[in-house]
Order: sequence, then C-alpha cells, then structure tokens
Amino acid sequence: MRPASAVPPPSLVAALACEPKLVAKHPALGDFLRSRWTDAAFMTAAGMAEATGLPTTTLIRLLALLGFPSFRSFRDAVRAQLRSR
Repeated sequence: MRPASAVPPPSLVAALACEPKLVAKHPALGDFLRSRWTDAAFMTAAGMAEATGLPTTTLIRLLALLGFPSFRSFRDAVRAQLRSR
C-alpha cells in the first residue's frame, strides 16, 4: 500500500520543488512534487508528464537540469526517500 500523498516531502524532493530554475519556468512540476511526491515513486515519465501538464520531453529535460540523467534515476531517488521515512 502506498503512503498517503499528504506526507510532507523529504528534503531531496522539497529542495527540488523549490529549485528556482524549475519554479520560474514550470511551477506545475514544483506543485506536483510538493503535493504528490509519493505518487512520483510509482509513475512513468509519461504519467508524471500528464499529471503536471508538461510534455514528456520537457519533464525529462527539467529533471536533467536538476541533476538527474534519466527519469529512472529521479524515480529511484524518490523511492529511496520514501523507503527512508
């Protein structure tokens, strides 16, 4: 069973959600990471792109800008944060 999305984001996700590069251009992704970060651990890139209203390629480029070489590396980091709670 997945944890409730109301759980506050861990430090990694909270930092990403407040990253100025992301907030300025795509606040919807920051909002998603703040409110639904636990869902990100179980989503595909296409599913997360749809949930944020971004094209998949834009989502992947944004995550690369934030230091993740792939969507999988981002999702793995979120899963690690989820497991450490």
